[in-house]
Amino acid sequence: MIAATGVRMRATAVAVFALALAIAVGGVVVVLLLEESLDRSVTESARSTGRQVAIQLIREGARDLSASDVASTGDTEAVTQVLDARRTPIASDPAIVGHPPLTAARPVAGREIVETLPLGLNGDNDDYRVVSQEVIGPGGPYTVISARSLEPVTEASTRLTLLLGLIAVPLLAIAGLAVYRAVGSALRPVERMRRTVAEISTRDLAARVPLPPGGDEVQRLAVTLNEMLSRLASAQAAQRRFVADASHELRSPLSTISTALDVSGRHPESTGDLVPVIARETARLRELVDDLLMLARTDDATDRPQRTEVDLDDIVRAEAERVRGESTVDVEVRAGPAKVYGSEAQLRRAVRNLVDNARGHARSRIRVSSALRGGFAVVEVSDDGPGVGPADRERIFERFVRLDASRQRGHGGTGLGLPIVAGIAARHGGRARYAEPDEPGARFVIELPVIELPMEE
Repeated sequence: MIAATGVRMRATAVAVFALALAIAVGGVVVVLLLEESLDRSVTESARSTGRQVAIQLIREGARDLSASDVASTGDTEAVTQVLDARRTPIASDPAIVGHPPLTAARPVAGREIVETLPLGLNGDNDDYRVVSQEVIGPGGPYTVISARSLEPVTEASTRLTLLLGLIAVPLLAIAGLAVYRAVGSALRPVERMRRTVAEISTRDLAARVPLPPGGDEVQRLAVTLNEMLSRLASAQAAQRRFVADASHELRSPLSTISTALDVSGRHPESTGDLVPVIARETARLRELVDDLLMLARTDDATDRPQRTEVDLDDIVRAEAERVRGESTVDVEVRAGPAKVYGSEAQLRRAVRNLVDNARGHARSRIRVSSALRGGFAVVEVSDDGPGVGPADRERIFERFVRLDASRQRGHGGTGLGLPIVAGIAARHGGRARYAEPDEPGARFVIELPVIELPMEE
């Protein structure tokens, strides 16, 4: 539950943070739009008030202009002032009677000047939107100054900000709780899968993770876990079979050697006759151990043998010459150029195993060839022996599998030669397989990816 709680808390924190960021950005945009709208409204109101006074000045001049004509709201939030040509106030809002000119701006006739100034009325330092315009009338020119306080705009934006903050707090709490519970509900099947996997022991891999409903990621995770458990069970079964078969194969030469030593101890005069038996079984035991070590290397994914460019045609020729010197069977060689990248020792071992397998079953002829075919380097080894039945052509690459014909002829070996070939081919990105022979007998093929050589200019 610790891991699940951590995921829930992180997901909740991210969701709450994202929502808070969205609310903050949205709130800033709303407040800015409100301030812009109210600001335009204040400016337009000041402009409208000044325009009314300007119209009266154009028609009648300032002779009959009174304080009531320029009075706005009766307080300092909206004030109007009229200046004569000497910049002397001749009419002012009752709230600012006797106040010096509100601004030093000198607008040109037909134009206006819009400013934001702290006028310092009533001892405060609030900003005002000040609109100044010059008009020509009887006794003119005149400067009409209309100012409106921006404090309502500030108050409105402050109230809206506080309101959005108050709304955001419960909204974030509700969203956090909803995400926390939703993530917990989503992780509940994962926790059940974890408990099931934790209860599966290495001795019994038959249990499987229950599949949750739906085709979402959690169900796919359960399917993947079940597939992994199936692979582990198969690997465990293969390992047990391998250990059992290896124990059986090792027991036979060890029993023979033990019996020979026991007879030699009781009958020293027969020691000379038992030496060949012990030597033969010791060689068989050494061969079996070597094959087991090679299989362990091919199974070990961490084993990284040194890899170089390898000419398979050279290996094919060398193995063919070796068999010619050790056997009476006819050996045909067709070594076409075939270069791959890999471990020369392992590839030589794979070709040797196929050649030795063919020699053990051939009646009179062995064919060994190498060539390039379809982007692969191909090595083929065939013989004119009894061949392999269709039912055994896949099974022959399994470990410790020896066909009845091999057992009868006494050339069964350890039953690990072809599995070693398949393992080496797989380690080099290729495969080993049994191919349908063109003539009576058996044909084995190794296919490996060739080296991509750069093209010459």
